[in-house]
Amino acid sequence: WPLSWWMGYYLWFSSMYYLCLAIFPLLYNSLYTKARKKNKSLFMMIVILLLFNVVTLIGAWYIWKDGEGYNHYDPNTGLQNPVDEHEDGSIHNISVLSFYLFGPFWMIYFVIGACLAFLYDGYRPAEKHNTHVWGWIGDGITFIMISFAIAIVMQGTQNDQQTTDHLFLRPDADTSSAFRLWDNIAGRIFCPLTTLWIFALSTGEGYTAKFLRGGFLVEKLSPNSYNCFLFHQVVAQWYYAATRDGHMWNWWRYRKTMYWFSPKPCPVEWYEYFYVVGLVVIFSTLMTRIEPIFGDALLFLKGLVIRSNDEEEEDTSQIVCDIIQGMTGIEIELDWTLEECGLASVGLPVLVGLLNKNFSRKSKALTITVADLIDVETVHDMVDVIDAAKDLADNQGI
Repeated sequence: WPLSWWMGYYLWFSSMYYLCLAIFPLLYNSLYTKARKKNKSLFMMIVILLLFNVVTLIGAWYIWKDGEGYNHYDPNTGLQNPVDEHEDGSIHNISVLSFYLFGPFWMIYFVIGACLAFLYDGYRPAEKHNTHVWGWIGDGITFIMISFAIAIVMQGTQNDQQTTDHLFLRPDADTSSAFRLWDNIAGRIFCPLTTLWIFALSTGEGYTAKFLRGGFLVEKLSPNSYNCFLFHQVVAQWYYAATRDGHMWNWWRYRKTMYWFSPKPCPVEWYEYFYVVGLVVIFSTLMTRIEPIFGDALLFLKGLVIRSNDEEEEDTSQIVCDIIQGMTGIEIELDWTLEECGLASVGLPVLVGLLNKNFSRKSKALTITVADLIDVETVHDMVDVIDAAKDLADNQGI
């Protein structure tokens, strides 16, 4: 994380993911040996972490919300101010950006999630006689979050330099960095609510859980989640150019009023959001289908250079365990679930790439997709999927 986050947006996001992977073995082993089945201790750890999160966010807001900008332009006229009226806002902007990018402040949510998983395993709410109550809680929180999102959209937008007294969901601030700081804090302050929401949904009760486990979401959309993350920005820009007479929306080409990290939202009408999302999903699905073809071609070229013994017997289960251990740093068992192995949904594309690489040979290219692993629950189930794919490749003479 400290070595790559400053090189670009997506490297920062990826570095945060690998930071969580780096601490997972120590975190998991500590919770497994010292806190497993100790529900009261786990609950107290979660509460302490949530309080620490709230205190950190509130402290950051009150420390930096009133920081001065560079005063390069008059907020009323938009005209450039004389040089002798410019302010040095570097320290303030560096502080806000550093708070945003500081990995341990984001890692806290990963730790909360791990503690929550052990609490769920110890309490097992889905096995209680009143498990339906968790469905009510989950649906209630869903209603709150949807209502809040609608309220944000309905209140409209404003320019960075415009007063926001009439926008009750925006801070009373007058600098771009303060607005960006609030955008960051406003979502993270909901962590206690989303933590309870995830716990409730894990029981499988309620309309929200029923909707989220629907076949279309799980089997069709979820395999494209990582590609949606990678391509949403560029697809939005293409859409903007196609619908605005070829004008390319390129926010980062202009001088900024603050030190910045991620770009502003693509400035389209609210109903165009659904068009853009649909196009992103379609393009991501296309990339999901095309990527294995390019992967197979590269493996073929590799086989032309590096000769391998295709007849060599291989232990599928051992290779899978070694791959997962290389990703997570922990020794696993075949009866472990993917969650116990530390493989979140975002890690499946990486795992699929490693499986195809390790099991493909010059005369037999194995093609496993994320969709093939959607229904897999344990490592042993994954081994069965791989063995079936290997048999299919042999029968087809690939």
